[in-house]
Amino acid sequence: MSISTEGIMDRAEYLNAVNEFYYQGEVLGEAFFGRCFELETDPMRRYKWANLQQLETETKAKLRPYLMRLGISIVQKDVSGKVAEFSQGFEEKSWPQHMDMIAEVTDFYLGKFREIAAAAPSGERDMAQAMIAHETALNNFAQRELAGDAIGSLMDVISQLHWPIAPPEAA
Repeated sequence: MSISTEGIMDRAEYLNAVNEFYYQGEVLGEAFFGRCFELETDPMRRYKWANLQQLETETKAKLRPYLMRLGISIVQKDVSGKVAEFSQGFEEKSWPQHMDMIAEVTDFYLGKFREIAAAAPSGERDMAQAMIAHETALNNFAQRELAGDAIGSLMDVISQLHWPIAPPEAA
Protein backbone atom coordinates (compact mmCIF):
# COMPACT_ATOMS: atom_id res chain seq x y z
CA MET A 1 0.00 0.00 0.00
CA SER A 2 1.47 3.29 -1.00
CA ILE A 3 0.63 6.58 0.60
CA SER A 4 0.54 9.79 -1.38
CA THR A 5 3.05 12.53 -0.67
CA GLU A 6 0.52 14.17 1.66
CA GLY A 7 0.46 10.98 3.78
CA ILE A 8 -3.15 10.18 2.85
CA MET A 9 -4.41 7.31 0.71
CA ASP A 10 -6.33 8.28 -2.38
CA ARG A 11 -9.60 6.43 -3.08
CA ALA A 12 -8.01 3.84 -5.38
CA GLU A 13 -5.30 3.05 -2.80
CA TYR A 14 -7.95 2.82 -0.09
CA LEU A 15 -10.14 0.41 -2.09
CA ASN A 16 -7.11 -1.69 -2.98
CA ALA A 17 -6.13 -1.86 0.70
CA VAL A 18 -9.67 -2.85 1.71
CA ASN A 19 -9.56 -5.72 -0.80
CA GLU A 20 -5.98 -6.81 -0.10
CA PHE A 21 -5.80 -6.51 3.67
CA TYR A 22 -9.42 -6.97 4.73
CA TYR A 23 -10.93 -9.45 2.30
CA GLN A 24 -7.94 -11.32 0.91
CA GLY A 25 -6.46 -11.35 4.43
CA GLU A 26 -9.58 -13.18 5.65
CA VAL A 27 -9.33 -15.60 2.73
CA LEU A 28 -5.73 -16.37 3.72
CA GLY A 29 -6.51 -16.58 7.43
CA GLU A 30 -9.45 -18.92 6.88
CA ALA A 31 -7.36 -21.26 4.71
CA PHE A 32 -4.36 -21.14 7.04
CA PHE A 33 -6.34 -21.84 10.22
CA GLY A 34 -8.12 -24.66 8.38
CA ARG A 35 -4.77 -26.17 7.50
CA CYS A 36 -3.62 -25.85 11.12
CA PHE A 37 -6.81 -27.63 12.21
CA GLU A 38 -6.09 -30.37 9.69
CA LEU A 39 -2.51 -30.85 10.93
CA GLU A 40 -3.23 -30.54 14.66
CA THR A 41 -3.64 -33.73 16.71
CA ASP A 42 -4.54 -32.30 20.14
CA PRO A 43 -8.36 -32.04 20.52
CA MET A 44 -8.31 -28.78 22.50
CA ARG A 45 -5.92 -27.12 20.06
CA ARG A 46 -8.04 -28.36 17.14
CA TYR A 47 -10.99 -26.65 18.85
CA LYS A 48 -8.99 -23.42 19.07
CA TRP A 49 -7.86 -23.58 15.43
CA ALA A 50 -11.48 -24.25 14.41
CA ASN A 51 -12.74 -21.16 16.25
CA LEU A 52 -10.01 -19.02 14.68
CA GLN A 53 -11.02 -20.35 11.27
CA GLN A 54 -14.68 -19.71 12.07
CA LEU A 55 -13.92 -16.07 12.90
CA GLU A 56 -12.16 -15.65 9.56
CA THR A 57 -15.06 -17.35 7.74
CA GLU A 58 -17.73 -15.20 9.38
CA THR A 59 -15.73 -12.01 8.88
CA LYS A 60 -15.14 -12.83 5.23
CA ALA A 61 -18.90 -13.33 4.75
CA LYS A 62 -19.62 -10.05 6.55
CA LEU A 63 -17.23 -8.24 4.21
CA ARG A 64 -18.84 -9.43 0.96
CA PRO A 65 -21.85 -7.02 0.94
CA TYR A 66 -19.53 -4.21 2.01
CA LEU A 67 -17.10 -4.91 -0.83
CA MET A 68 -19.91 -5.20 -3.37
CA ARG A 69 -21.26 -1.82 -2.21
CA LEU A 70 -17.79 -0.35 -2.79
CA GLY A 71 -17.51 -1.96 -6.23
CA ILE A 72 -14.74 -4.35 -5.12
CA SER A 73 -14.63 -7.89 -6.49
CA ILE A 74 -15.33 -10.71 -4.06
CA VAL A 75 -13.25 -13.18 -6.07
CA GLN A 76 -10.93 -14.98 -3.71
CA LYS A 77 -7.27 -15.24 -4.63
CA ASP A 78 -5.63 -18.65 -4.66
CA VAL A 79 -3.74 -18.76 -1.37
CA SER A 80 -2.72 -22.42 -1.47
CA GLY A 81 0.95 -21.58 -2.03
CA LYS A 82 1.06 -19.18 0.91
CA VAL A 83 -0.79 -21.64 3.15
CA ALA A 84 1.69 -24.39 2.23
CA GLU A 85 4.58 -22.03 2.96
CA PHE A 86 3.17 -20.82 6.29
CA SER A 87 2.28 -24.31 7.47
CA GLN A 88 5.57 -25.92 6.44
CA GLY A 89 7.11 -27.66 9.45
CA PHE A 90 3.89 -27.29 11.46
CA GLU A 91 4.42 -30.51 13.41
CA GLU A 92 7.95 -29.52 14.45
CA LYS A 93 6.90 -26.16 15.88
CA SER A 94 5.86 -25.76 19.48
CA TRP A 95 2.53 -24.21 20.46
CA PRO A 96 4.31 -21.02 21.63
CA GLN A 97 6.02 -20.78 18.22
CA HIS A 98 2.63 -20.96 16.52
CA MET A 99 1.29 -18.30 18.86
CA ASP A 100 4.31 -16.05 18.25
CA MET A 101 3.61 -16.27 14.52
CA ILE A 102 -0.06 -15.37 15.01
CA ALA A 103 0.91 -12.43 17.23
CA GLU A 104 3.41 -11.20 14.64
CA VAL A 105 1.04 -11.54 11.69
CA THR A 106 -1.86 -9.90 13.53
CA ASP A 107 0.39 -7.03 14.61
CA PHE A 108 1.18 -6.47 10.92
CA TYR A 109 -2.50 -6.56 9.94
CA LEU A 110 -3.49 -4.30 12.83
CA GLY A 111 -1.08 -1.70 11.48
CA LYS A 112 -2.62 -1.98 8.01
CA PHE A 113 -6.16 -1.89 9.42
CA ARG A 114 -5.37 1.28 11.36
CA GLU A 115 -4.02 2.91 8.18
CA ILE A 116 -7.22 1.95 6.35
CA ALA A 117 -9.36 3.26 9.24
CA ALA A 118 -7.51 6.58 9.15
CA ALA A 119 -8.37 6.91 5.46
CA ALA A 120 -11.95 5.64 5.73
CA PRO A 121 -14.74 8.05 4.81
CA SER A 122 -17.29 8.57 7.59
CA GLY A 123 -19.75 6.05 6.09
CA GLU A 124 -17.09 3.34 6.10
CA ARG A 125 -15.59 3.82 9.55
CA ASP A 126 -17.85 1.29 11.28
CA MET A 127 -16.44 -1.52 9.16
CA ALA A 128 -12.92 -0.23 9.72
CA GLN A 129 -13.44 -0.32 13.48
CA ALA A 130 -15.02 -3.78 13.27
CA MET A 131 -11.98 -5.04 11.39
CA ILE A 132 -9.64 -3.61 14.03
CA ALA A 133 -11.71 -5.32 16.75
CA HIS A 134 -11.59 -8.56 14.75
CA GLU A 135 -7.81 -8.52 14.38
CA THR A 136 -7.37 -7.45 17.99
CA ALA A 137 -9.34 -10.54 19.07
CA LEU A 138 -6.94 -12.78 17.14
CA ASN A 139 -3.95 -10.96 18.60
CA ASN A 140 -5.38 -11.19 22.12
CA PHE A 141 -5.87 -14.93 21.63
CA ALA A 142 -2.20 -15.43 20.80
CA GLN A 143 -1.02 -13.12 23.59
CA ARG A 144 -3.19 -14.91 26.16
CA GLU A 145 -1.96 -18.31 25.01
CA LEU A 146 1.63 -17.09 25.32
CA ALA A 147 0.86 -15.84 28.83
CA GLY A 148 -0.47 -19.28 29.80
CA ASP A 149 -4.19 -18.42 29.77
CA ALA A 150 -5.33 -21.51 27.88
CA ILE A 151 -8.86 -21.26 29.36
CA GLY A 152 -9.66 -17.61 28.58
CA SER A 153 -7.64 -17.20 25.39
CA LEU A 154 -10.60 -17.57 23.02
CA MET A 155 -12.86 -15.17 24.93
CA ASP A 156 -12.57 -12.25 22.47
CA VAL A 157 -12.75 -14.54 19.43
CA ILE A 158 -15.89 -16.34 20.59
CA SER A 159 -17.57 -13.07 21.57
CA GLN A 160 -17.48 -12.08 17.88
CA LEU A 161 -18.87 -15.34 16.52
CA HIS A 162 -22.47 -15.93 15.54
CA TRP A 163 -21.78 -19.66 15.26
CA PRO A 164 -18.97 -20.68 17.65
CA ILE A 165 -17.49 -24.14 17.46
CA ALA A 166 -18.55 -26.47 20.28
CA PRO A 167 -15.71 -27.48 22.60
CA PRO A 168 -14.57 -31.08 22.55
CA GLU A 169 -16.32 -33.29 25.05
CA ALA A 170 -14.25 -34.23 28.08
CA ALA A 171 -12.92 -37.76 27.86
